[in-house]
Amino acid sequence: MGCFALLAVARAANNFVPVKLPHGVQVELPRNWKILSSNQRITIDSRVQTSNERVGIFDYSSDLNYGANYYDDSGKTAGSMNIRYYPDSQISLAEARTAEQSDVRELDRALRESIVKASRANGLSVLAWNGTSKKVINGITVFVTKYKRSPINNNGNFKVRLVRVFDLNKSFTLTVSYREDQEYLLRPICDRIISSLRI
Repeated sequence: MGCFALLAVARAANNFVPVKLPHGVQVELPRNWKILSSNQRITIDSRVQTSNERVGIFDYSSDLNYGANYYDDSGKTAGSMNIRYYPDSQISLAEARTAEQSDVRELDRALRESIVKASRANGLSVLAWNGTSKKVINGITVFVTKYKRSPINNNGNFKVRLVRVFDLNKSFTLTVSYREDQEYLLRPICDRIISSLRI
């Protein structure tokens, strides 16, 4: 087999495709995850805004820029990924790099309070809070928050990871989650999505 044929086989075997997002952000997603249309994103964001406004926690400057879901064979959401930008953020990449453990604890406290409040407003519960940790992914300092939430529309509990990048007006959160009963299948895929993050 010639080298061009080998290259074609290697490309055909790659089940992940790069997704280029604003501000130079890139991740890789499995080919079978379905991209949410602009209309779907606006509907989801409008629902979140409506619920969160009632408890005074909606960030009007944020932008739900991209989302994709994995659907199981019965058509139910089993995996989800989205990215939300925060153009009003005042924390830089350099400040994120030098964040101390006390800063991470403060971020974790604020996120937990906000997520618990938002979950209640949306009729959900945070079932387990696994906290926030500072990590480096492809040279980028990130803050990864893990928690488990109750079902939406009786679709099972979801394990959620928020990957927060502080970069002033280019700051964003990559959210990746999967249904708990699909953990064996989807946890490594979600790990791969997160590890593909580049800016």
